[in-house]
Amino acid sequence: RRPVLKRVLVAALTLIILNLGALAVSADFRKAVYTMIQKFLPIEMQLTYQVDGEPLEQLPDGYSDHYVPDGFERDYEQGYDNEIAFLHAYVDVNDKNIFYYVDCSVIQDYGQVETFDNEHTVYERIKIGTADATLGTSNNGGRTGYVLVWEKDGISHTIIGKISHDELLRIAESIS
Repeated sequence: RRPVLKRVLVAALTLIILNLGALAVSADFRKAVYTMIQKFLPIEMQLTYQVDGEPLEQLPDGYSDHYVPDGFERDYEQGYDNEIAFLHAYVDVNDKNIFYYVDCSVIQDYGQVETFDNEHTVYERIKIGTADATLGTSNNGGRTGYVLVWEKDGISHTIIGKISHDELLRIAESIS
């Protein structure tokens, strides 16, 4: 009886180990560490990203900005949507000079670099949900503009626009 029990246990352990091995190569099971590095240069803020581990292969299904402020509509002539990124442009239906962009992309391990004005923009650290974010505020032409950037779950998020501070944060919190 003992040899049969031993063979059953060995077979069961082999199956468990094989299943764990299969999970280890599954994109859902892998974990990666993402780091957003900010450099404040004389006239620009530069963001670069580092990935330690396997990056996401694509954005989660349905990942998008789910809130659009009243009076805004999406401008489909600008922007794009694909498996690893999207850029959505919105304009105020009454004033085309009031606009914003939402840009989200899977952080890749090839040295993504983003640059933003540092000469006319004041930056501060804030939270978007549990994520640390950087909010830049500028005043060009008498209208306040914002740039908001953060990394969460292997996805870089950027919102740029001339909209209210409250609406900016509401848009950011709607991205999922």
